[in-house]
Amino acid sequence: MRQMRRYIPRIVEEGILAASEQFPVVLVTGPRQTGKTTLLKHLAKPNRRYVTLDSFPLRILA
Repeated sequence: MRQMRRYIPRIVEEGILAASEQFPVVLVTGPRQTGKTTLLKHLAKPNRRYVTLDSFPLRILA
């Protein structure tokens, strides 16, 4: 059974939230397995969508 982990706040949260107030799209990049997806899903607002470009057809469409 998978154990739930406690969310670890990141320093960059404030900058991402500020950017998301001014821009319709915010891109977060970085090394694999560093918590980018967890961070963005944690900060997601009801009127925002999380989109990943892992799917090749979606990447081409974007």
